[in-house]
Amino acid sequence: MKFFFIVFVLFISFNNCQTKHESLVSEIEDLISKEKYEKALVLLQDRLSAIRSNAEILSKNKPNQPRLFALSEDRTKIVWTENKTLYFKDLVNDNRNSIELKLRPDSIQISANGNYVAIQYPLKQYGGCALFGYSTMDSSLEHESIVHIPCKTGMAISNSGDLLLYFFENQLFIEKTGKSSKPEKFLSSDLFPSPYPKLKIHYHISPIGNEYLVWSGVGGAYNLFFLNIESKRASLLSKDIVLPKFYYHNGNSGYVVGGKIGDLYFKEVLYHQGKSPSINRGIPIVTREAYSWKLTGKDEFITTNQNDPNQPMKWKVSGKKEHFPFFIERLWGVAGDKIVYESRKGELVLDDLTFSEEDWKVYEYFKKVRKMNDG
Repeated sequence: MKFFFIVFVLFISFNNCQTKHESLVSEIEDLISKEKYEKALVLLQDRLSAIRSNAEILSKNKPNQPRLFALSEDRTKIVWTENKTLYFKDLVNDNRNSIELKLRPDSIQISANGNYVAIQYPLKQYGGCALFGYSTMDSSLEHESIVHIPCKTGMAISNSGDLLLYFFENQLFIEKTGKSSKPEKFLSSDLFPSPYPKLKIHYHISPIGNEYLVWSGVGGAYNLFFLNIESKRASLLSKDIVLPKFYYHNGNSGYVVGGKIGDLYFKEVLYHQGKSPSINRGIPIVTREAYSWKLTGKDEFITTNQNDPNQPMKWKVSGKKEHFPFFIERLWGVAGDKIVYESRKGELVLDDLTFSEEDWKVYEYFKKVRKMNDG
């Protein structure tokens, strides 16, 4: 008797689930017949913006200011901010932590291995930003730099958490973390020339292993350098970088955007400990593909279409572009085909890219109704 009861409950649950989808389809068909396309679009967009049952909600909060987000070079550890709180999550081991911060941060930079994070706090009274270093797993570990630096200037923290790097007054400084630490001038900015030296230069730093990439430039024109800390050497990797951003891939490579406006390339940077990185000629891309993350499929990447509604899109080198059947607010790529995104309601969500037949059918209805509404 117990067995038949369980089967009956499962049967009812299944039919209720099916009825929900069928009810939406029926309502949409009714609205289409009455030419109420806008109302139908709202219902379809709400359905495609909903968080799916297999997703993990990392945060239900909607911060007052946009979240800051960063991930480790192997894309398995993430940090993000919500107002004055920093959150950490290890996606492999499911370790997590949170740190109450001094103020709402202006920018963050995670170490390559994800164990430490550098944070800038805006100083309204004095101008510029205060610089702090934290451990992502031990909330009691904290280092405050005595230097106030320009906000959003290049900074980084080492894998061991014992070293901060940052640019100040056209010099690259290093600072050992600890009570008696003092900033030390490390390298002159002359070793990081900009494509336009007469303009105000902006510097950016990204850790790769125990070394660093450094961008020097302004606007859409940057030179990219490889910085070796032990040898105190900086070598030029590329003269035609458009964005001061590094898209980590698997811990041994990542991507930068090169070329020039209107003629962009997604360039892969390969690196190994003890060797200078190499950079390839790159893949031709259009502007909307400049913010992309590598997927597991060969030559496959994910980006967002930056339209309204904002929709993740898979693109392939010399191949077709395919929109996924769901709508989001912001997107970040993580390990494999998992992504972290911010929903249209502000939740932070971890999800994969597996979709049901119903998801695709609803999206087909959305395209159909939108076409009707556009005339």
